[in-house]
Amino acid sequence: MADFNRIFNPTEHTYPEFPTGFESWSISGKAQFDTALQVGRQWTEKYGIIPAKDANARSFFSYINELYHARTIFDIVHLDMQTPANAPITGAISVNGANQTGTMINVTSTLNKILKAGDIIKFAGLNLVYNIKTDMTSPTAGSISIYPPIFAGGSPSNGATITITGVKFRAALTGSLKMPARSGGTTYYAGLTLTFRECP
Repeated sequence: MADFNRIFNPTEHTYPEFPTGFESWSISGKAQFDTALQVGRQWTEKYGIIPAKDANARSFFSYINELYHARTIFDIVHLDMQTPANAPITGAISVNGANQTGTMINVTSTLNKILKAGDIIKFAGLNLVYNIKTDMTSPTAGSISIYPPIFAGGSPSNGATITITGVKFRAALTGSLKMPARSGGTTYYAGLTLTFRECP
């Protein structure tokens, strides 16, 4: 799977958010929510001024158009989530036991610092990115709390390595692609907005 080519970096981006499930509201204010929640986060990146005659700009716009048109899935690191809060962390962490589901996963850890709530991880062999739900009790704790829950049939294998740094989302461009505009005699494009959706 190819990595997204960041020829330019965005000037503004949102934090990845989970999709919402179905909801309805009665006249009395009573809420009804669908318990079948989707996975796959989404975020937006907005790009600033890009010189119109820059060869890299032409290459980038062509690349974006192709990804969107072909609905290409790629790997991408979110700019704010490349390292854990306690970075640098040394050591390793892996899954301890097969067929685990839910939000509490048994692990074997030789980390020198704890993973903290909000850090993201990825299990070898699985494409979905998970959040650490609560701080580890110690760097060598025997379990970690994660979200979203692992569903039956989607368990990591026993001994699967857990990536904690440089975690890549498997994603695609989605929504309405907003290509940049150049007006009048300006020598630059502005307004490129990309929406990424995780595709585990």
